[in-house]
Amino acid sequence: MKDYKLLKYVIVIFLAMVITSCEDGFLEEKPTAFLDPNALLVDTDGAEIYLFGAYDAIQHTMSYGGQGQEGIQFLWGITASDLGVAPRWDQRRFIYLHQQTPGTPQLEKLWKNMYSSVNRVNSTIDRIGKMTADQIESEDKSKFIAEAKYLRSMLYFGLVVAWENIPLRKNETTELDNLDIVASPPEEVYNFIVEDLQFAIATLPVEQGSGRATKGAAQALLGKVYLQMAGFPLNQTDKLVEARDLLKEVMDSGVYNLLPNYRDIFTLDNEQSSEMIFAIGMEGAGLSNGGNVGSLFGPRGSRPNGGGFPSVLFNLNFVNTYDEDGDWRFKNNVSKHNANRVGPDEAYESETTPGQANNPLAWRPWKWHAAKPNAYTGDTPFDYPYIRYADVLLMYAEALNELGELTQEDLDITVNRLRNRARRLPDALPNILLGSQEDNDAAILSERAKELCFEGWRRTDLTRRGIEFYRSSIFADQKGVNAGNPQPQFEDHEIRWPIPQVELNLNSLLEQNPGY
Repeated sequence: MKDYKLLKYVIVIFLAMVITSCEDGFLEEKPTAFLDPNALLVDTDGAEIYLFGAYDAIQHTMSYGGQGQEGIQFLWGITASDLGVAPRWDQRRFIYLHQQTPGTPQLEKLWKNMYSSVNRVNSTIDRIGKMTADQIESEDKSKFIAEAKYLRSMLYFGLVVAWENIPLRKNETTELDNLDIVASPPEEVYNFIVEDLQFAIATLPVEQGSGRATKGAAQALLGKVYLQMAGFPLNQTDKLVEARDLLKEVMDSGVYNLLPNYRDIFTLDNEQSSEMIFAIGMEGAGLSNGGNVGSLFGPRGSRPNGGGFPSVLFNLNFVNTYDEDGDWRFKNNVSKHNANRVGPDEAYESETTPGQANNPLAWRPWKWHAAKPNAYTGDTPFDYPYIRYADVLLMYAEALNELGELTQEDLDITVNRLRNRARRLPDALPNILLGSQEDNDAAILSERAKELCFEGWRRTDLTRRGIEFYRSSIFADQKGVNAGNPQPQFEDHEIRWPIPQVELNLNSLLEQNPGY
């Protein structure tokens, strides 16, 4: 299989047929070079290059923002969750405080980028789909379309979880006429996602993928989608059985496994390891093809020494759920040190870390360890782990618990397996024992937070448990570090984001989400 990271460097097109609008709406796109897609889509190699344009779109809209952009997983799953707090100096504090409005700049930009990416992926599906048998083998054609449908599912899943009522554009937009479209209810969007992922599952190969979509990646994402459909706002509990079965198929595939050491997951040597179900590729430094994951989540100190410029600080209520001495994940994910005073290995392995050890308000996220020295700035090379095998294990346990089928053996091969890996001291992190359905869910959710922190799924996890659960989870009272406590300001409608006003101005048929 070709390395898609390398192939992306030879892409000289960003869809010439994507519309450039005079407004700042979601169709705005400024290609850096133009080539008639018809001149490219004449053979398999040309189709594959066109497909990598869709992967490039995903890189810049789903994760921690290649080349300075902010993805849905960062703004929705991290900034707007209870894992961290926004500092007073950061404009994203309005999202953290649940004070977002239809004019919040970050949401306008994200909406525009998401739908621009949807159009690029739709173009890939439509145009490769029209290629003839003398241009491309049917097997290659189906595979490329399946990969693109997986990518489209990622985009629409991010959109529907965050906004709920969204325009569902199923084909490429190539002209400025007839752009108005009503918002589809979330059930219709979810059903479209399911259809795309089912096609991907039936078509894609069984392998790790090295950054390309596979059958296992489609199964894992569809399991996550079904789990979400079973909760708020659809509450289609019949989807729990389908989630359970799909996630078990991923577990039984033999393709994926946990790495022995938690820390190793987040190193450059293991970007596409057996634990990665699907990871979005980044490449840096100095290649303008990286992300911000290492820069946004780094210790205090200068970046050449491995430091970061965190836009999200720790919610100490979350940090305190770790066993500081007994959980390797605390050592990996929380920096108590200053990057100028200690290197990654020393900070990870030592019992005490100099610099800020006795000042929790100065602790910073540190999941992706930057080497020292480095020149990453905002172009870090770490791949973003969209879905890990650990996530699959935890989702499987959650589905079983919601179905009333969870056993101690199930807990041992999922949640307790992760705790065993994270155990730093012999008497730390005792196995979770089967309890009531409510207690089991609390344990699974807590484990998801500690295991997957800052990987972008926290608010999705909270949202599917409903408005009241969400309200009770976002409390943060840490004087001196944050921009305020979001809980007293939270209103029910804020569990979803407002449609950006700029989009309402462009689309006369689109209505604002209730409450905004």
